[in-house]
Amino acid sequence: MYKPVDAQFQAKAMRAGTAAWALQRLSGLFLTAYLITHLIVIGTVVRGKGSFDSMLSKFESTPFLVLDAGLVGVVAFHGLNGARLILFDFAVGLRYQKALFWASYVIAVGVFVAMVVAARNLL
Repeated sequence: MYKPVDAQFQAKAMRAGTAAWALQRLSGLFLTAYLITHLIVIGTVVRGKGSFDSMLSKFESTPFLVLDAGLVGVVAFHGLNGARLILFDFAVGLRYQKALFWASYVIAVGVFVAMVVAARNLL
């Protein structure tokens, strides 16, 4: 039976393993982009205290607080999914691959929601 190369990435054919692989890569890219942005923002301290304070004041708005909550959720997912993958390297939990993926996803979403509630209380 012929199966196109990109068939595993189609939404109806995507299984938990493929979704975990794709989300791990996307979360890694997001964290890399965040790290670069963070270094640029921290680099503004070289220009002086006023420049740094004005930059930080921009990050106290609602969209940035939600993005910070998203960052914590992405870090939680990336870490939990990474731990799941390390367990698989040692042949631990292979039978529970799908359940462990969904558990890490649900925990990460729960962390995100908790952080949004906490950010809302800061406003």
